[in-house]
Amino acid sequence: REDSEWLLNMVENLLTVTRINSSSADKVKKSAEVVEEVVSEAILRLQKRIPDAVIHVSMPNNFLMIPMDPTLIEQVLINLMENALIHSGSTEPVDLIIRELDDAISFSVRDYGRGLSEDLLPHIFEGGQVSSSDSHRGMGIGLSICQTIIQAHGGQITAVNHTGDRTKGAEFTFTLPKEKES
Repeated sequence: REDSEWLLNMVENLLTVTRINSSSADKVKKSAEVVEEVVSEAILRLQKRIPDAVIHVSMPNNFLMIPMDPTLIEQVLINLMENALIHSGSTEPVDLIIRELDDAISFSVRDYGRGLSEDLLPHIFEGGQVSSSDSHRGMGIGLSICQTIIQAHGGQITAVNHTGDRTKGAEFTFTLPKEKES
C-alpha cells in the first residue's frame, strides 16, 4: 500500500511538471481563489494520506483572495506539510502561517524537528536523489516541483532553518502575488 501511494505521488508530481513546462508563456491558468478554502482543502487531502497529521493554521481574519491555480497550490501545500510531518523527526504539530504582505500573500510551513542540513540548503530545490536520515524514500523532486509551481505563479519559495529560545526546525515559505502580472 505504501509503495502504491508513493508511486501515485510521483506520477502526480511528474504530470504537474510536464503540464507546467508544456504550457504557454502564461504558464498556469489562474483564477481568483479564496485562500482559506484552498488551505482547508489541502489540509483535508493531507489528512486522508496522514490521518493523525496535526496542522496549526494561523492567518489574518480578513478575507484573502488571490489569483492562483488552486489545484497546484494545494499540491505545494500538501508537499510541504507532508515533508514537515514525515522528515522532521518531530512529533510536534506543524505550523502553517499565512501573512498578508503589501503585494503578496506568504505561506510558511514550519516544523520543530531536526532542521535541514546546511550543506543541502543551497541546493534544496534542485531535485535529484535525496539522502534522508529517516527510513522514508523519495526521488527528491517534490521540492523542485514546488519551486516550478510557485515560479509559474510569479512567486518565490525559500527554505531556512529557524532557531528560537526552545525551538528549532525547518521553515519553507512561498509567496503568491496579489495581482496578475501585466
